[in-house]
Amino acid sequence: MGISLFGMIVWGHHMFTSGMNPWLQVSFMLGSMAIGVPTGIKIFNWLATIWGGKISFKTPMLFALGFISLFLLGGITGITLAAVPFDIHVHDTYYVVAHFHYVMFGGAVMGTYAAFYFWFPKITGRMYNEFWGKVHFWMTFIGFQLSFLPMHYSGLMGMPRRVGVYLDLPNLVFANQLSSMGAFLLGISGIVWVFAFTYAWIAGKRAVGNPWRAYSLEWQTSSPPPINNFPEVPVVTHGPYEYGHGVPVPVVEEMPAFRTSPSAAD
Repeated sequence: MGISLFGMIVWGHHMFTSGMNPWLQVSFMLGSMAIGVPTGIKIFNWLATIWGGKISFKTPMLFALGFISLFLLGGITGITLAAVPFDIHVHDTYYVVAHFHYVMFGGAVMGTYAAFYFWFPKITGRMYNEFWGKVHFWMTFIGFQLSFLPMHYSGLMGMPRRVGVYLDLPNLVFANQLSSMGAFLLGISGIVWVFAFTYAWIAGKRAVGNPWRAYSLEWQTSSPPPINNFPEVPVVTHGPYEYGHGVPVPVVEEMPAFRTSPSAAD
């Protein structure tokens, strides 16, 4: 809620160089810095959720950790851009491009990939290939860092965005070459994802009802679930925080999840 409320009063930080009155600049600057407080609390929420858990570094978890790390870096550069003097210096440069992509790609895309791999067996009834999932993650993560991390330096050196021809300075040339190599690697990672997704959906091995050994209710039925989710009303026998504390993981009996209509026998 705090992020939502602050989010309505920070839009002016995009306009510090537009001739805005100084008192408005200060108000937008303070609001843009203050939004880092509830955002930082969310970072600690996520870390506290992981803390003490039985972590399995499968593909969904790798993308979830990638999401937290990239989103955090994007938030840190966002605080720097909230300061009026600094923002005026790097406005409309590659520094802003780097910040934006760390927040939006790191926050949205990495989180979406994590959810995709986590829910894939429940939706399709098949397991993705763990090897290709991890190849996809490392190509995405390394390609992203290689592409956008050098842009912070390019922006600080004054390289403007939306410019195809720039000064032939050795430091800028090398930084842009790194960004180009990272962009190609990031693009190839998307091809790997499409290949792994298509292959898993067509020829992946059948998923068990509870491949993550989870206690939450949605994993206590087959994957994918039958039409009515459960053949009978489920009984909750485990608490939400009992995973890894000696409580046995419930065994999910496989049900005819792939039958879409009653048979003659029914």
